[in-house]
Amino acid sequence: MYYANGIQILPDKKSFIVSETLTARIYRYYFDGPKNGSTEIFMDNLPGHPDNLRFSTNKKSLWIALAMPRIAGKYESVDTLLKYPKIRKILHNYMPHSILTAVFKYLNDPRNSKVYGLAIEADLNGKIQRSFHSPEGNVNNLSQLTDDGKFLYFCSYANPFLASIEL
Repeated sequence: MYYANGIQILPDKKSFIVSETLTARIYRYYFDGPKNGSTEIFMDNLPGHPDNLRFSTNKKSLWIALAMPRIAGKYESVDTLLKYPKIRKILHNYMPHSILTAVFKYLNDPRNSKVYGLAIEADLNGKIQRSFHSPEGNVNNLSQLTDDGKFLYFCSYANPFLASIEL
């Protein structure tokens, strides 16, 4: 997997889902029952690169935080890198980790860019039900969504605040 991230055990207690951040995909892995040991794509071609996954309070849907959006012509740097394995290999093998880390921090620092913020809600079959957008990037670089039944809270790995909206 390319940067496995969020994980959530599903209500069937026989499988879990895990986000694969770099490929904008979520997999389902079965650890019990007739499909034990098998993996399938749960959601593919997401509108952003997923970070953490969490059930809604009522356990009828999933909140999916998208760390970076995928918007053609605007935010597609990771998609571009995935098309060129040789460039990825060169960056990985020859670019010092400290430089890559510094570049990543700069590009994701909300003070340096107002990256479009995006989050989604999906049903337990992997179908998107709703999306939440911050086109100006006031709420961006999302890492987790959590609700309390009345409000949805947006957490970020880069921002020093917790945002919320009424559901």
